[in-house]
Amino acid sequence: MSGGLAGWRLALRLGQREARRAKWRSLLVILMIALPVAGVTAIAVTYKTYDVNTVEGLDRRLGTEAAARVEAQSPAPVRQGIDPDQVSRWLDETGTEPLDAAGLRAVVGDRPVLSVDDYGLDVRTDKGVAWASGLRTDLSDPLAAGLTRLTGGRLPQGSDEVVVNAALAARGPSLGKELRIPNGGSEEVRKVVGIVESASVRNEPFVAGAGLPAAGFVTTSTWLVGGGPVSWDDVEKLNARGAFVLSRSVVQDPSAAALAADRELGSAERAPDASETVVVVLIVVMVLLEVVLLAGPAFAVAARRQARDLALIAASGGTARQARRAVLGMAIVIGAVAAAVGAVLGIGLARLLQPLAQDQVSAWFGPFEVPWLQILAVAVIGFGAAICAAIVPAWIASRQNVVGVLSGRRSETPPSRHSPVIGLVLVLAGAASSAFGTRGAYDGIPIALGVLLCVAGVLFILPVLVALAARSSARMPLVIRFATRDADRHRTRTVPAAGAIAVTVVGAITLGIAFGSDQEQNQATYQPSLAYGDGAVRLDTGVVSAEDTDAKGWEGVAAQVAKEIPKATIVPVAAAVFPDPETFFVIRTGDGADVAPGSSNGTFGEVLVAEADGTLPPAVTRLLGDADVASAERTVRAGGAVVFTDGKGPDSKDARLDVRKWDEETESELEQASVTVPATYLHIEDAYAPAYAVVPPAVAKKLGAEPQVSGLYVEDARITAAAEQDLDEALAAGQVPTSITVERGFQQDDKAVIVWLLLITLAAVLMIGGALTATYLALNDARPDLATLSAVGAPTRTRRGVAAAYALVIALLGAIPGALIGFVPGIAVSFPLTAEGWPERDSVASHYLEVPWDLVGIVVVGLPLLIAIIVAVTTRSRLPMVARVE
Repeated sequence: MSGGLAGWRLALRLGQREARRAKWRSLLVILMIALPVAGVTAIAVTYKTYDVNTVEGLDRRLGTEAAARVEAQSPAPVRQGIDPDQVSRWLDETGTEPLDAAGLRAVVGDRPVLSVDDYGLDVRTDKGVAWASGLRTDLSDPLAAGLTRLTGGRLPQGSDEVVVNAALAARGPSLGKELRIPNGGSEEVRKVVGIVESASVRNEPFVAGAGLPAAGFVTTSTWLVGGGPVSWDDVEKLNARGAFVLSRSVVQDPSAAALAADRELGSAERAPDASETVVVVLIVVMVLLEVVLLAGPAFAVAARRQARDLALIAASGGTARQARRAVLGMAIVIGAVAAAVGAVLGIGLARLLQPLAQDQVSAWFGPFEVPWLQILAVAVIGFGAAICAAIVPAWIASRQNVVGVLSGRRSETPPSRHSPVIGLVLVLAGAASSAFGTRGAYDGIPIALGVLLCVAGVLFILPVLVALAARSSARMPLVIRFATRDADRHRTRTVPAAGAIAVTVVGAITLGIAFGSDQEQNQATYQPSLAYGDGAVRLDTGVVSAEDTDAKGWEGVAAQVAKEIPKATIVPVAAAVFPDPETFFVIRTGDGADVAPGSSNGTFGEVLVAEADGTLPPAVTRLLGDADVASAERTVRAGGAVVFTDGKGPDSKDARLDVRKWDEETESELEQASVTVPATYLHIEDAYAPAYAVVPPAVAKKLGAEPQVSGLYVEDARITAAAEQDLDEALAAGQVPTSITVERGFQQDDKAVIVWLLLITLAAVLMIGGALTATYLALNDARPDLATLSAVGAPTRTRRGVAAAYALVIALLGAIPGALIGFVPGIAVSFPLTAEGWPERDSVASHYLEVPWDLVGIVVVGLPLLIAIIVAVTTRSRLPMVARVE
């Protein structure tokens, strides 16, 4: 044991000496390992700080004074863990009424209780109407302390006063102004007396006060409970009454019973997903492999620099194990320093960037927190990457020809004949695994395994590719011949660098094909709601109904739209409005067969009403051909209906239109009205149907409905997206609250652009970093050869040409096979990713494949040329003379 430790002590001293002697190379390796460690550490620290756990979030949910928060959600008993938002379960509904304030006091005793309601509501701003988060409670009550923080003005003292946050005040109204809150058909007015920061809402509009309108759609009751601690026994009693409880004392000091319930209820919900675990492991392995390959060339050069020392050790009786330890000792020293530097740098970077990260999310970050165990794991992985990067150079150094090294000869053994065979087998196995994964089996695990196998196969094939490139360069210019043959002669330095580039390209191409195919499917399966370029103005049915809107009101809305879009044609669209909102519409053929209605998003209603002369609304005619419009209008003028179907319609010439209602007592459908009329069945293939049916006014009245204008159709709505948003807010604030939507076709969102930029940027950074590192290490290693060229009269620009050629060779050797291999998992993942979804149509393919040739061209051609140019510009032409034999 002591002998082994002594041997490692000597190896560590040698490694430390070599690291000091080659400071710049050691610094380069440290940066290669430390930067990924720092990046992952910064992400881990930022996420840990952002991820507020139950203990850290108590004051946000309870304030600083309340002992518990009780939320009555069910008339039946419920069960929960320590935090009901994390672990809860509804039991069979056997109760009659949910818990009320009297029932709460019967359980918790004579304690202070404060009612609180969290809900969303519309508020009127300077530009129109906006949505805001509302907190309806008495902020002056001691139990409300900590729910908000006053930054200006004062807290509300009456029911006619509220406070708002800075986000809402910036949009108006500000401090001292009146806030108007639409409520049904009227508006309620409150005075803004203070500016606050909400403990839970950060940059979204927020308003709070006891006088906020009651939320009619909220069916739960919530209270803050003060006094002494609320025990787990109290929690279980309240659970039996259908209420969930967040208790401060239970969270901070859970009892054995609480912990047992939390484990019991949370075991199924917290079970890890096997596919997610595999993906995480794959990402870790790929990152580790990338770091190993990037650092490998530096250790290969270091091992070559130590070759004479190691040969002397061997000539003096040293063993191969001692030679390997000498190289690994340097990796241990550098890896330990890099891991420590990366961890410290990552923590500092996370602290520095926390304000920037906070600006990107709507929730408040928690206290700055460092996950030490995760950081230790990341540092250990970085340290392990350094060791792994030095294993191959150490093994080669232990098998070098001692006589050849001491005599100054440098040689490289030819690549193994088994290497390409192993590589081909791995690539084929990866392709087979990926092909198996195209069926969606095992949640994509075979595709992830296929990526790993293909990458491993490339690394085994690369030595042969390097040798072939050297042999095929015989008739090429000197700089190319020199670069390729030097790359072949120092494969231990070349292969890791090209492998790092290949791994990067495989990942970029795979993700590019997957994302491009997904975008292609989204574009191909997109269904417009209106004709392209047209718009629809609809009622805000949560505020006003069609029955309460007269023609004069719609004329005002139309005038407002015409003012913003003067060249548009604006036409009112009428719909059949049934007096009972619980009724529904059923269509059958004349002989009673079911009719599958077409997919409709009900822009103007389920059943549209034509004009008295049989003219169809433009919402219909703009989506149909001239022949279909003529046929449909003839049917309507004859007193019939136009029915839109899902797929080819029935051969029947009649349609039975039924109005029904579900009866709770008999648990059956009750027929309210039924009409059989002539019908024309139409199917719209690549757009949503404007409605389920179009009928003349007489048929609508027979069904018990009243034709009412439900919106405005805007033909040729030439308006920008920003102007549309302003018009939308203005319409929402009008006497008839409405909104406008313009059909612009499929729009590629900003996320798609960001993804492409990230892919190109990541590929560029890794490829440029790997190629530059390998190139400058090669130039340093080839100083004697370049000095010889200079001595025999080579032009000064030769060194610059060799450097650019070497960078180009390394980049191409990695980019070309990496791109070819990247097609395998990329095409495979496109199958489960673009499987046909809803709605199913004849025009929807079962699989979409989109190869991003622009991305392929950038990483295979553009980036290698850019790397060569960078190296050519930054490399010195002149080189001082050095000894040829080291």
